[in-house]
Amino acid sequence: MEAILPGIIAAVSSEVFIHPMDTIITRMQSQNYISIYKHGNGSLRRALFLGLYQGFGPTLIAGIPSSAAFFTIYEASKTAFGKAHDAGYLQEVPQPLISTSSSAAAELVACAISNPAEVLKQNAQVVQSANRQPLSQPPTLKTLKLFSRQPSQLWAGYSALVASHLPGICITFGLYESLKTNLVQWRNLDTNNIGQEVKASAFCASIAGGCSSLLFVPIDVVKTRMRLATCEEKPASRLSVDSMSIKVPAIELSRSRRASALSIVHNILRIEGLPGLFRGSGLTVVASAVGSGLYLGCYEGSKRYLCNNSIE
Repeated sequence: MEAILPGIIAAVSSEVFIHPMDTIITRMQSQNYISIYKHGNGSLRRALFLGLYQGFGPTLIAGIPSSAAFFTIYEASKTAFGKAHDAGYLQEVPQPLISTSSSAAAELVACAISNPAEVLKQNAQVVQSANRQPLSQPPTLKTLKLFSRQPSQLWAGYSALVASHLPGICITFGLYESLKTNLVQWRNLDTNNIGQEVKASAFCASIAGGCSSLLFVPIDVVKTRMRLATCEEKPASRLSVDSMSIKVPAIELSRSRRASALSIVHNILRIEGLPGLFRGSGLTVVASAVGSGLYLGCYEGSKRYLCNNSIE
């Protein structure tokens, strides 16, 4: 239970700061990036930087239980491994492997909770600027109504989510725990000091998150395309209102089979070449480094604060 509140604090704190960057990354990795967000001369359109908090609602709502579940399982797994080690078992298992296994178990549950919200978020992030006209309703609500017709589409890209997050989380937490242990020993830090705990956690998490994210950018691009493929823009129709011809773009759920990961990779390589699989990699690394630092820094700091207060 002691991991739930710190997990919630970490999720809210990091998402508020990272969501705008995540929106830009989603738009950069979308199939229509060049046609919608870039001018013919290669310069960026203003639309790329509008509505940066679109899709924030479902992300935050799902992020809270997802983060709480992740850290609850992560801490419980580490505690179980620690008790087994003290009892004379798993003596030869290195600590980084224990951290990796614990984070893997936690991430499987977290992904199942967060995937529907991620699908809603990423489709909401691109829906308004795709038609270049003000929407009659909020992007998140518009997207939610579309998916209410086919709720199963909310799990589009789950396999890609697990494929990208599971190894990424394992590498991040394994590297994070190792870096932090070495840093604490090297600098002789007092982990009971909240300030030192936050600084050490944020620094090590930033390095671990940034390094691991670069390895999985191609999978992240494919995952984004799979999610956005659940909504497709139909050709604009024209309606006559008070003798005025109005061009009305429409976005509907795709009723065709979900695009497979392999077909998406093939299309990206055919049309955009290898650089297409690494689109947005620079901003992805920056966002991951900042997000990981905030996430684990807030988690460890709030956990230490609550622990110290409970003792007092």
